[in-house]
Amino acid sequence: MSDQLIDPSGRRPRFDGAAWVSQDGNYWWNGTAWQPIVRRRQVPWGVVVGVVAIIVATAFVVHSFPRQLFDTSTYGATNAQIDSFGLIEFDYRAHDNCNNLTFIYTFYNPQGIKVSEFQDQQSKQVTAGQTQHFAIAIGNGGQQIDSSATRFTVTPTCHD
Repeated sequence: MSDQLIDPSGRRPRFDGAAWVSQDGNYWWNGTAWQPIVRRRQVPWGVVVGVVAIIVATAFVVHSFPRQLFDTSTYGATNAQIDSFGLIEFDYRAHDNCNNLTFIYTFYNPQGIKVSEFQDQQSKQVTAGQTQHFAIAIGNGGQQIDSSATRFTVTPTCHD
């Protein structure tokens, strides 16, 4: 049979014990036509082992060293409350040091309408990143916080 058979490359095929195979090993004879030999891809185990080793090493490094903690603390005024029509208090945390800091206090009624505003009469000193508590007497000269005020905002100004 092999005397009459010619493979796709024009040469005589070889019999491998199961089928006739082309000289280049890329085709086999199914009895009526040459069929391409489909080879399963070999899994490159060295690459697989290398990738797994990299993943394990990365996980080890990530869990071995403490992550840098990000400061999620709030800067600016927090815990603002109106104690009376002449006294407010709040906590303040500054981004930067300031030796001559003043605040503007803006008061709002329950509908969010501005009802009054006061400028600080005395400057303050703050240290970056430190939270300070302030209790402020409003209304020097007889002014008071509007009686309809339910909340206020604090606007800082550093004059350094």
